[in-house]
Amino acid sequence: MKTTTEVVVAARDIGPGAVISEGDVTLAEARLEGPLARLALPGAELASALGRTATGAIWAGELLVRPDLGSGPSIGPEELAVTIPVPDDGVFRRLRRGDVVAVMATSEPGRPESRTVALLERAVVYSVALESTRASLGGSGDASEDGRPANVTLVIPRERAEAVSHALVNGELTLLLRAPELPSAPASAGGDPP
Repeated sequence: MKTTTEVVVAARDIGPGAVISEGDVTLAEARLEGPLARLALPGAELASALGRTATGAIWAGELLVRPDLGSGPSIGPEELAVTIPVPDDGVFRRLRRGDVVAVMATSEPGRPESRTVALLERAVVYSVALESTRASLGGSGDASEDGRPANVTLVIPRERAEAVSHALVNGELTLLLRAPELPSAPASAGGDPP
């Protein structure tokens, strides 16, 4: 006779891209066999789901499986995702999810009156699609050596969507890799540093 095991299930509906919190998940008893047993998140690993990003919709009462749990950036309520095609060698080949880029817009490229402006100082890479496989690297890892990035999806502030869309349709966008931000040093309690 097969026994039940404790597994992690959704306590309420979780939208795609949502960051999973304590109130989103709970434990339940289930009898699992075969591949589903290997994919299910056991109750002892509940903490590993917290802070992860839902890769798709997870309905209340639904079993959480490992492919449901992504990592990296999510799209917040005041943000949108925009996909930007990139030309051959037009972006760092190992660009990956979570990297930070600046976005430059060039109007009338190749003409004397061409002009380049900073469109976004910071945008987070949501996913990178490779040309050779068209496989999205949104979940994890670096871009592999066997394909160049064909397009990059960025998380941008909602209030910049119109400007980004206009530049995407009417000009060229260039992505410049930025250094990751270092955590700021705590303020000293005694005033000015020595």
